[in-house]
Amino acid sequence: MSRPIIRLWIYVLPLPLAVAMYFLWAAWAKDRTFAMFVMLLPLFYGYVVPGIATNILHKWRFKGAWVFGHYYIHHGFIYAANMSPLLLLCFLGTPREAPSLGTSLRILLCMGALNGFVYWLHDILMVRHGLVEIYNRPAANGRSPEEIVTHYAPFCFFLIGLTYAAAALLAFQFFVIEHKSDPATIGWVSGAGIGLMFVIPSLAYRVLERK
Repeated sequence: MSRPIIRLWIYVLPLPLAVAMYFLWAAWAKDRTFAMFVMLLPLFYGYVVPGIATNILHKWRFKGAWVFGHYYIHHGFIYAANMSPLLLLCFLGTPREAPSLGTSLRILLCMGALNGFVYWLHDILMVRHGLVEIYNRPAANGRSPEEIVTHYAPFCFFLIGLTYAAAALLAFQFFVIEHKSDPATIGWVSGAGIGLMFVIPSLAYRVLERK
């Protein structure tokens, strides 16, 4: 039963769900710049970081249909479709004002936990059904899919979700609350979001590789 689920998750849902989520975000935030930001950030991350990890560093390799190089041609859309609905769940109920410290912590921790859990299950199913090969220590030792994925997924995907939420909170403040959408603001907010998502989870993965 899990094989049809992961194939639906990988091949069917990403593109239509990513498009639908843009309109849901735009309706919720009433700001198209913010909606574009929360959709394009994981899409960009999903192409660049896995692309480097698979095609240059050879940390893992995706398999099956629609693979270009060593990852899927729609890889960024997989990330956007997976992460943006979780972030929306975490933002629901947030008033259109500068988020308090408590609200910000709620969004950060909820998104980190949800993303870590969902991607942990996602990658277990992918390894179990031969859609990805992970080249880490548990895999070299012939461990189970659960052990291979648990070596990195909960912590690293928690940080990916956390940094995505942090970038979204920054964008929410400037685009939605302060109504600043000039090119300079969009540029530095996007740069900050990319930096957070690219650097912190990648450093965590490097640390876990040494264990």
